Amino acid sequence: MQQITPQMHAAGDAGSMCWYNLQLPDPKGSNHFRCFRLAEDICFTKSTYQSETPLLSEIDYPVETTLLVFGLTGESRLGFCENSLNAIKPGDIWLFNLKGRTFYRYSSANTRHEMAVLKIPTNRLKRAYSSQDRLFDAIFTKDHAQVAVRQDNHSWIAPLIDNPLHNPFDRMKAEGRALELLAHWLIPLAQSVHLTQSKAPTYRNPVERARQILITAIANPPTLDALARDVGMSHTRLNRNFKKTYGKTVFSWLRAYRLELAKSYLSDVAHSITEVAHLCGFSSASHFTQAFRQQEGLTPIDYRSQQMKHHHD
Repeated sequence: MQQITPQMHAAGDAGSMCWYNLQLPDPKGSNHFRCFRLAEDICFTKSTYQSETPLLSEIDYPVETTLLVFGLTGESRLGFCENSLNAIKPGDIWLFNLKGRTFYRYSSANTRHEMAVLKIPTNRLKRAYSSQDRLFDAIFTKDHAQVAVRQDNHSWIAPLIDNPLHNPFDRMKAEGRALELLAHWLIPLAQSVHLTQSKAPTYRNPVERARQILITAIANPPTLDALARDVGMSHTRLNRNFKKTYGKTVFSWLRAYRLELAKSYLSDVAHSITEVAHLCGFSSASHFTQAFRQQEGLTPIDYRSQQMKHHHD
């Protein structure tokens, strides 16, 4: 197995606050890791890997660290257990919180893999919190969460990739863009935390665990059978108990939850209707519009206009 190690980063120009390159010696393939580090806080890597040899990398993070991962090409796998890793597909955006645990990446042989990873100490993000924001600490208790699918990730990271980092002002822009990306994609998790804390019971029985799984995987939920297996129940019993607890069967509840979450996104004009649809787990903007109209009696665009009018009034 090929492997990128922390020592390889240390041997590069990681301390100079500019771009540096890493490459594995591989006569049977090609690989390139383009990286930068800003002020010992913010690190960014865009990796390309294609070889006859699989890549298995494992890194230990002694400091609590948050990763935002953008899938670009191919399918790599990331996670905390070498035998149970999360598939990162093109257009996916994932969050990982590393708390002193070994973190693994696996990329298969004979396939082109590209991804980008933005890395920052978790406490650096928490500096923006006031004492009233402790509710959102739950974002950082999650080991991992898929926060978006079907995104144009090349466009999202372009301002970082295209920044030459030649001078302090370039680096200020890079730091600002990195924090902007993190804030933008932490919002879906914050919305989930808000809905969870305000509406859900606090106990952790199997039905509640099932609901938490659905919230974490809102963009790509498990099947009913898989969900039932995860919480140790039959799918019939899970549906029956779910309805008893929440008033709806599992996927009726998920649909209602997605639409409730969509309302909070629609009040922010920075999100397009298509983006709101994908953030809330709908396969397309048209599917989202149809479901929203069926429940709310008006389209997402009309709902947004109505909310903006009320806000200005």
